[in-house]
Amino acid sequence: MKNFYTLILIFSIIISCKQQKNEVTKQFKDLSSLTDSLTKNLNTIKNKKNIVGFSTSIVNQNGILYNKGFGFSNTENQQEYTENTIQNIASISKTLIGISLFKAQEMGKLKLDDPVNDYLPFNVVNPTYPNTPITIRHLSTHTSTIMDSDNFWENTYILKKKDHPKNVSVFGYMKPPDSKIPFGDFLKNLLTEKGSLYTSDNFSKEKPGQKFSYSNLGATLCALVIESATKTSYDEFTRENILIPLEMNNSGWSIEVLDSTKISKLYGNYESVLADYSILTYPDGGLLTSSNDLSKLLIEFIKGYSGNGTLLHKESYKRLFENQLSESQMPEETEANFGIFLDFSKGFMGDDVKTIGHSGGDPGVVAGMFFNPKTGLGRILILNTDTDFDEAITPQFKEIWSTINKYGEKLNVEKPVAKKT
Repeated sequence: MKNFYTLILIFSIIISCKQQKNEVTKQFKDLSSLTDSLTKNLNTIKNKKNIVGFSTSIVNQNGILYNKGFGFSNTENQQEYTENTIQNIASISKTLIGISLFKAQEMGKLKLDDPVNDYLPFNVVNPTYPNTPITIRHLSTHTSTIMDSDNFWENTYILKKKDHPKNVSVFGYMKPPDSKIPFGDFLKNLLTEKGSLYTSDNFSKEKPGQKFSYSNLGATLCALVIESATKTSYDEFTRENILIPLEMNNSGWSIEVLDSTKISKLYGNYESVLADYSILTYPDGGLLTSSNDLSKLLIEFIKGYSGNGTLLHKESYKRLFENQLSESQMPEETEANFGIFLDFSKGFMGDDVKTIGHSGGDPGVVAGMFFNPKTGLGRILILNTDTDFDEAITPQFKEIWSTINKYGEKLNVEKPVAKKT
């Protein structure tokens, strides 16, 4: 009788395991059919041949749900754009400044409400309000009154080469390679009265802390504060405290430290390749990465929002995701708010829900990285094609963005784990 009950128990376990295995297999097949359908839809968009190359990623805090590249990273040699293709992501780079600020604060190197002049090697003062200190928080919430004047835009893009063939587009505001100087020296030239690029247009007439006004220059100054406070170069500080811990091995601030065979060309449109350039104020928009690597950063943000992040303490993440702007500080007629170098938007590329993240745009670059705080679903889209040369690019970005959201909502389930039976 004892052996009979043992056999029944064994038989029941076998049946249960077989059913569980079948359920897991069915779930995997369902997800596979979804991703195949998504790929088919994105290939249809790619075949319109307006966007040269792009990569998309869908994530949740458990990992990457979908990640794939489309089109070309180099049309001349027909090199495919993949999830491991590397290019700069423009202003999404600023999100690393936010993490770095809180990491430096955890290390006891600075406090967000400290005046920036406590750390900088030169003084920065709004000439209209010389007695009102500009604080680190002002820089990180774009309320510092530091503005992106023409002197900024006309000197920040540095060409990699001096001479270019006729089929390569070079913009007039791009400076020759020998114009490159340390970004700290550039900031000093722009923001101090005796600087060669100083102008009152570098500051608004508002009182520091009074009004939101997006500033690349202010963001880069914030990176210099981190550099000065920690006595570590900004690129090294982010590498040690963000890129290495997240295993973002195909990411960095310079082409020289990356695999050049993976780096995408950038395009004005499908027929026009742009000259290779770097960004002198690299902290505000110069991170070179892939959708695969950037997914790791977005997953960390989603984990941090839910209290499970690994780069910062739970309290730091709580502060990172807090709304920073009062109603009087916010831009008029907007539902957006801002955290510490994070955009809390409703309506990015047609979204009808509030999301958290950042977008970016530079010559030949359009990118978005956002997650839905209610569902934990994250999306990334990186393009190597400019929006200014072809009016079809932005609608296609929106189409891709909407498509990956629709499929992402269906993929955003607990990923089944097959157990050995």
